[in-house]
Amino acid sequence: MANVAIYYQKYEEQDTEQAVFKVNKLIKRLETLHVIKGVFLDNYNESSELLELLNSSLSDLDYLFLNKPLENEFDSQLFDQLSKTEKFEIKYFNEV
Repeated sequence: MANVAIYYQKYEEQDTEQAVFKVNKLIKRLETLHVIKGVFLDNYNESSELLELLNSSLSDLDYLFLNKPLENEFDSQLFDQLSKTEKFEIKYFNEV
């Protein structure tokens, strides 16, 4: 079973209930073949949970699922580099 983490950054004006619904929907699709190591949910234009994800053990991951490409260019490049050094693959919700 593959180890995965899920990062979701809410869209502008999206309520938390909608975001949680989408994350739960993804979890239901993943949980039979994957071990969910963590779920990280940020408000629009915030990144506190993203930082929490960075402080977790990324080397244990096989996949990191994102709901959308990271808008911050620095964060995006950082995750691209981390995926190479820590050997995990970045996937998007729509790829499941």
